[in-house]
Amino acid sequence: MNNDVLRDPAPHYAGDATLGECRGASRGRALHILAIITALAILPLMLVGAGVTSKGAGMAFPDWPTSNSHFINPPGWLQDEHKLWEHGHRLIGWFVGMLAIGLATLSWPKRGWIRTVGVGTLLAIIVQGVLGGLRVTEISTELAMIHGIWGQVCFSLACITVLMTSRAWNSALAQRTETASAVFFQRTALVATICLFLQLATGAAYRHFGNNLALAGHLIWAAVVILLLCFVAMWAIDHFGSIRMISALGKALVTLIGVQMFLGGGALLVKVMGGSWPALIAWSVPSAHVVVGALLLACMVVLTLCAYRVLAPVERAATSDSITVVST
Repeated sequence: MNNDVLRDPAPHYAGDATLGECRGASRGRALHILAIITALAILPLMLVGAGVTSKGAGMAFPDWPTSNSHFINPPGWLQDEHKLWEHGHRLIGWFVGMLAIGLATLSWPKRGWIRTVGVGTLLAIIVQGVLGGLRVTEISTELAMIHGIWGQVCFSLACITVLMTSRAWNSALAQRTETASAVFFQRTALVATICLFLQLATGAAYRHFGNNLALAGHLIWAAVVILLLCFVAMWAIDHFGSIRMISALGKALVTLIGVQMFLGGGALLVKVMGGSWPALIAWSVPSAHVVVGALLLACMVVLTLCAYRVLAPVERAATSDSITVVST
């Protein structure tokens, strides 16, 4: 990834400016707030969707996009647990879709990357809805797995929109930091993000097919990914502690790694011990494990983009710790 590809300016926020600039700043803030709301709304959607998988409720209704030929209030859905989870998941999905339409609408007048990620988020969510529907109409476990993986991609895209509409992203180019370790950190973060995505994919394969080989691969690959993520997080904190965007994300990454390891162990125990767990724990721990995995992926995606945005390589530097702030 070239550092220059992320130089497209985000919406600016004016102080003493013309009326037109003030209106532009107001629209920019509205876009940023809507991006945050959309990203936050995807979290319960993923949690309920993971709960649907945990409870085996994916085929509670045989039709789509309706639920027993009803869009809003299918008869008996509040009394049947599986129907409650599946139809609730669909209703939240419709709500997120409406938010995504608003996000794309506000993003469209912007130029470059803002428009791309805003519209891209909407398109990804449309694809996600279609995948969920085809999973039902085709009675396909394979599509259910892809639906689960793609949901995490949708969340990451929404988080990218939040990032690129923020003031921090807009002001990052004003003072880029030159360091000899810039390229190394950028590429390592990118590789770690790809490895993490593959890890989430193996987890989805195990959740939907229950294959012991998939579980073994998931656990072995998890060890590799954890080491990679810990390395990226420690490097971000130790070497770029003075750069708020990088160091804050590094600290968030450490927290998420710890939570995910705890939930992963819990999810494994739930699987091994089966029905001996209370029903709440049996579905909530594996489902939370999925959601925190999505948070980890989004954190790494945002950290990688910030690394390319903020850090600049230098031709000559004495050590990897040499840091120079360059105004542009």
